[in-house]
Amino acid sequence: MKQLTRKEVKQYLLDILVNFDQFCKQNDLTMYLCAGTLLGAVRHHGFIPWDDDIDVCMDRESYNRLVSIAKKDSVFNKYYKVIDFQFGDSNYPYIKIVDLRTKMSQQFGNDVADYLWIDVFPMDGLPDDEKQQKRLYKKISTIREILMLSFAKPGQGRSFAKKVLKTLLIPLAKLYGLERANNQLSKLSQSYDYYKTGLIGDVLWGDYGKEILTVKEYFKSTKVTFEDYVFDTFACWDKYLTELYGNDYMEIPPKSKQVNHNLQAWLR
Repeated sequence: MKQLTRKEVKQYLLDILVNFDQFCKQNDLTMYLCAGTLLGAVRHHGFIPWDDDIDVCMDRESYNRLVSIAKKDSVFNKYYKVIDFQFGDSNYPYIKIVDLRTKMSQQFGNDVADYLWIDVFPMDGLPDDEKQQKRLYKKISTIREILMLSFAKPGQGRSFAKKVLKTLLIPLAKLYGLERANNQLSKLSQSYDYYKTGLIGDVLWGDYGKEILTVKEYFKSTKVTFEDYVFDTFACWDKYLTELYGNDYMEIPPKSKQVNHNLQAWLR
């Protein structure tokens, strides 16, 4: 197998994004750039120089229709596949779009199938009461921790104490179960209808107080450029990025905070 350079890895990730965007348009699905990918589009007009992943989001209606389409045929344009815990080919509660031509190093992924991927996050409804929001995010955060522990490797951690604690907690997480955790996360994230509450955000994988928009704001879209391609995103991208990264999101962070996945991949 041929190992891909960092530049080639980014090109393959971009190809997944471009092909998935075309697939969404063909199937009348709404897909937006979000998180670090949107920040990259606004600040760098492409990848954040030290970053090497792509994040997109979809309103729950589009997201669930994507799941329904993928249940019939999860592969599109020959090389691209929709993987999800519901299909038994991912450990995560959100969709990933993978390139079947690639192979990832096992240390960089915890999926059944380790390919280069982009993440697709559903955007769900939130209660308009802050106390209820906090309770919802706390429940989801707890189950997310259980989920990650359920397929974590014993002995890994940033400190000795964390390594020991993780080793003790992994058996309990496995007892709770990967499938149960994913089903609970999916159910909890869909607890509220955003058309009824008027609020929408990344409930499933986000943090409390971030990535929360009104429905009116969310569904008003605009175009941004990413690596010479044009994609959709929220028209209120400035509010979104400020909420997620702070008022100084256009400033380049110090090298100590320039974190990437250091992805290693090969062509099969």
